[in-house]
Amino acid sequence: MATVATTGIGVGLTKLQPNKSLFLSHGFRIKPSSLLPCSSRKKPPFQVFALGGGVGVGSEWVLDSIHNLFVGVGVGLPCTVMECGDIIYRSTLPKSNGLTLTVPGVVLALGALSYLWATPGVAPGFFDMFVLAFVERLFRPTYRKDDFVLGKKLGEGSFGVVYRATLARPSSKEGDVVLKKATEYGAVEIWMNERVRRACANSCADFLYGFLESSSKKATEYWLIWRFEGDATLADLLQSRDFPYNVETLILGEVQDLPKGVERENRIIQTIMRQLLFALDSLHSTGIVHRDIKPQNIIFSEGSRTFKIIDLGAAADLRVGINYIPKEFLLDPRYAAPEQYIMSTQTPSAPSAPVATALSPVLWQVKHCLQIFFD
Repeated sequence: MATVATTGIGVGLTKLQPNKSLFLSHGFRIKPSSLLPCSSRKKPPFQVFALGGGVGVGSEWVLDSIHNLFVGVGVGLPCTVMECGDIIYRSTLPKSNGLTLTVPGVVLALGALSYLWATPGVAPGFFDMFVLAFVERLFRPTYRKDDFVLGKKLGEGSFGVVYRATLARPSSKEGDVVLKKATEYGAVEIWMNERVRRACANSCADFLYGFLESSSKKATEYWLIWRFEGDATLADLLQSRDFPYNVETLILGEVQDLPKGVERENRIIQTIMRQLLFALDSLHSTGIVHRDIKPQNIIFSEGSRTFKIIDLGAAADLRVGINYIPKEFLLDPRYAAPEQYIMSTQTPSAPSAPVATALSPVLWQVKHCLQIFFD
């Protein structure tokens, strides 16, 4: 047996077998030295003790083998690998007993939370899109076109045809519904209505479901379903000679104890405008801009005695840039503002959805600041 001791390293060599080492073609089996721990040794660089026992190799060959072992490994084997008893790796860093609160940290956290919840709401929008929308799809009923019996045609616009319909299943508890076959922007309108239903349901018509109907004979069609709340739009009511008195009992529930005149008319019109402005404000607070407000797109809900907004096919979600195309201008020439006819060629494109979502609170506040400045 041969035992070799170096400064800081102890190696025991037994049963040397040539041509079986993974390092340098020499077979070694390293075991703990019976000498003192490495850190306590004060010996010359190399000391070789050749003992009897049939090893059959010279001291020079052993020194060459040890040298080749160090070169093959790199520098040398640490004491932890050799199990010499020394504990080398010790943690001298202070251990934290828990979360440490600091004033800058609290201010930064509150600022981040305020930003994420600022209008139009990055955090609520994320929760709505990835949590509420997913849960809603699990529990909402599903429909197909064959589930409905089409009735009276209620209207036709640029983005589709609207019918009054009933469910074909007699056991259904649903009453009459409004069914729309979307010719354009069907997928966008379904997305907008689902978003509004979760965020501000009282602002728009009561949306039930939207689906894609595909067949081999016809092109794919988007169908949207609302609960029937009435068929009178603000445009229909405006055409009456009795306006605004024909709306008085609808929204107020009774006739005012006032003679016909400006004061009585103002109260009726103020009530209508208040309902519309509140509905628009709820839409805008979620980041949705309708872009096609007109009397034809405002329906009177008989159940809630309020005016509601319909037809979100032209709406844009500025929170994530959905349906916002800079080079396309959607407008009705009868109601559009004059500046909408000036189509800018330098309108910036919307960034990617994550970037638009992150920047939406900043842009929203800039818009309000500019509005206050110019007003």
